[in-house]
Amino acid sequence: MSGPAGIIARQASAVAMLARCLTCRRGLLGRNSCASCGRSYPEVDRILEAIGPLTGTNRIAAAFYDGPSWRRFRPWERLFLWFQGPGPDRARRQVLRHLPEQPGALVLEVGIGDGENVRLLPSDWAIYGVDIARTQLAACRDRFPVMAGRLVRAEAEDLPFEDETFDAVFSVGGFNYYRDHAAALREMRRVARLGAPVIVADERPDLYHFAPGSAIGLEGLDRWTLRAMGLDPEFLAMVMDHRVDIDSLARAEWPGHRRFPIWNRLGYCLVENGSPERA
Repeated sequence: MSGPAGIIARQASAVAMLARCLTCRRGLLGRNSCASCGRSYPEVDRILEAIGPLTGTNRIAAAFYDGPSWRRFRPWERLFLWFQGPGPDRARRQVLRHLPEQPGALVLEVGIGDGENVRLLPSDWAIYGVDIARTQLAACRDRFPVMAGRLVRAEAEDLPFEDETFDAVFSVGGFNYYRDHAAALREMRRVARLGAPVIVADERPDLYHFAPGSAIGLEGLDRWTLRAMGLDPEFLAMVMDHRVDIDSLARAEWPGHRRFPIWNRLGYCLVENGSPERA
């Protein structure tokens, strides 16, 4: 291939070849700017930037995962998963078992973080990842060099991919605090191919009700404990005060979904396979 098209093909990252413009919905075709509307999509250190100013819970979550509080809290998250497996790998596989057994699958993880699930997936899969926290994406790239050029900083509510691109889409953790849950479910379904599984798993939104303080009417004790474990005040307030009805949400957006209890019934896993009748 020669000429301008050849230059684009040689320079384009894998993810830029799959991406579309968030403004006019036209394919980027490997470019770092939209040929139709001119919107820029810079690629910084092999991570594509396809995101605007963050608001609401997405802003709070990104600040937490990009900052020092996450590093302090991370051991506690791993301890939680250890008891739900037993072991974090078994806990994660309770969700990953719903992915297809398909050689060479093209798979998107929404909320990929630093890539804890990547090492548990088949080595012949082409895995792509989205997250709102840049430090997490950089950590994923550094842990797994194959992910360079496959990562995007973007919101689940506005995924920068063409329709029906992936053989599977999944998200493990974080969904409870997405800014717009319904939009995220629609977007994940949109970028999955017809009949491809879309999987969302997280802790029960009311998990904190099982904490000792809440059980005896001393919620302040739980707030103090979580602060000591590493949650910053803004993220803690979001965790304690945020409410989402997962069942009603899933019935409205994914009427054909299946729900599975995971993590000793302290978590949920939604699986939606789509249908020819979907919009």
